Amino acid sequence: MFKAGRFTFAVFGVLFLAATSQAKSAAEAQQKQSFVRLDRVTASRPTSNGIEVRSGTAIMQVTALRDDVVRVRVGPAGQLPEDASWAVLPSSRTSTVSVTLESSSNAVGFKTAKLHVAIRKDPFGISITDLAGHVIVEDLPGRPIEYHGASFRVYMKSPADEHYFGLGDKPGPLDRRNEAFTDWNTDAFGWQESTDPIYKSVPYFITFRKGVAAGIFLDNTWRASFDFNKEYRDGYSFGSEGGPLDLYILYGPEPKTVVETWAWLTGTTPMPPLWSFGYQQSRYSYYPEAEVRRIADRLRSERIPADVIWLDIDYQLKNRPFTVDPERFPHFDQMIKDLRAEHIRTVVITDLHIADLPNAGYKPYDEGIAGDHFVKNPDGSMYVGVVWPGKSVFPDFTRKASREWWGTLYSDFVSKGIAGFWNDMNEPAIFLVPSKTMPDDVQHRIDAPGDS
Repeated sequence: MFKAGRFTFAVFGVLFLAATSQAKSAAEAQQKQSFVRLDRVTASRPTSNGIEVRSGTAIMQVTALRDDVVRVRVGPAGQLPEDASWAVLPSSRTSTVSVTLESSSNAVGFKTAKLHVAIRKDPFGISITDLAGHVIVEDLPGRPIEYHGASFRVYMKSPADEHYFGLGDKPGPLDRRNEAFTDWNTDAFGWQESTDPIYKSVPYFITFRKGVAAGIFLDNTWRASFDFNKEYRDGYSFGSEGGPLDLYILYGPEPKTVVETWAWLTGTTPMPPLWSFGYQQSRYSYYPEAEVRRIADRLRSERIPADVIWLDIDYQLKNRPFTVDPERFPHFDQMIKDLRAEHIRTVVITDLHIADLPNAGYKPYDEGIAGDHFVKNPDGSMYVGVVWPGKSVFPDFTRKASREWWGTLYSDFVSKGIAGFWNDMNEPAIFLVPSKTMPDDVQHRIDAPGDS
């Protein structure tokens, strides 16, 4: 994010990577001009843990991963989207539970130990209820799932007493009802209550009605939007301009249970070190070295139980990541040791770009070029944007080899005794452009099977 007392963590910058560009298959290119509406069931068949239905050219698969977790996948052209995810654990995504098929003249579906899933035949619609009859999700009458080319939208009924919470980095009221939002990682310096989007994209929210909670997760990295009762008073909707319609519904009924299930789906946070729970001193910015030492001495002389001092980009040489300014911090290594002797850890910032410095002996750039680790323009040239060091290049975190290489860049700091890293500017933030981020056509090369 842009500098001004910046102390915000973009912790989902890589996990929920804004899809500035995705490679589109021939099928996606063909469907750009098409309109598809799931208006009635034309065929159906059971699967080992759910049901698969067709509506004209479209296919929908609804499966139970657990008795309280349902996954919905839709493909408009007769083929389901790739079974892959940047967010959901492989063990959770492929989990399965036995179901009991349920059907009638009007609907097909199944039952788990906790939920009923019904797909209405004509007009097409889906509803999920618990065994007590509480509606978890139900389609909005008259608004079936629609595809306009590669984009899609899902409409759900919204009772007047249902409330919505979540979506991660969003200003405004805690209850999202009567609000609308866009998901697109954005460097939103100076954001206000009405600013949207901002830094992180977390397409997950919790519904709550009459003591019953459920989680809704749209597993999609493209630009997405969420509308809670703005377009339709009695409905909410969500969709994306591209990518997969891959949806997870997590049943509570308690909110706590939904959160626990979300952790099962996407993974738990590693236990942080004990020192990270203490008081941490940070601002933009502490320099030179003498000022950092003065702050540490003051904390100790005033008997303030501080555990950490954070260093912003001013410790770097000309704002270049993975460097130290030898004039401002002439004894950087010794300073880290001296702070640690006073039981103060040091956390340093690392912006997720690399200064564009060919033939300058700048190791991160030279290694990145040698390993072909930076994102490119559509013509194959390297994308260059202006950030803190000036002209900069950007790692392609969609490539496993590039992620592994990036990790090696921290080893020197770790050997010096640095305790942690503040990863910033990873929206990715770009200066001097209205969008504050990369152009949509910058190429990320997803090179691992199942990583789309």
